[in-house]
Amino acid sequence: MATNIYLSLGGNLGNTLEIFKNVYPILEKKIGPILHFSSLYQTKAWGNTQQADFLNQVLELNTKLNPQELITQLLSIESELGRVRKQQWEARIIDLDILFYGNQVVQESNLQIPHPFLPQRKFVLIPLAEIAPNLIHPILQKSMEALLNDCPDSSEVKQLEL
Repeated sequence: MATNIYLSLGGNLGNTLEIFKNVYPILEKKIGPILHFSSLYQTKAWGNTQQADFLNQVLELNTKLNPQELITQLLSIESELGRVRKQQWEARIIDLDILFYGNQVVQESNLQIPHPFLPQRKFVLIPLAEIAPNLIHPILQKSMEALLNDCPDSSEVKQLEL
């Protein structure tokens, strides 16, 4: 059975725009069809702020993979594109995070869905609210639009004109 999922893409090393364009067909081949693309957004780095700005985007896909298969594939795609994980909040070629997997809640040692930091991050909420403003967070029972309105993050998130 197929499930609609939301992924966030982020990156700040190399030609991020080109890397995003290259990852779309890989995601469609290994995960499933992309149903919606948000706009691209530029944001200051979060956590470790002494690095280049990030490009961020949210995608809605449809997948037949279960959550564990999905995280395994996403980590493999990151690795395939050259991501090496050394420390938290470091510069990266690509970051692929699961935001939502249908309305499922997953609490496992290697995976938490919905993404636990989603309500605090405008760089995720703005593109998510763009493509799914009425999507309801299965734990908080609030729409993406409401979460964005309540978000304590004051960082600037700039939509790119391409």
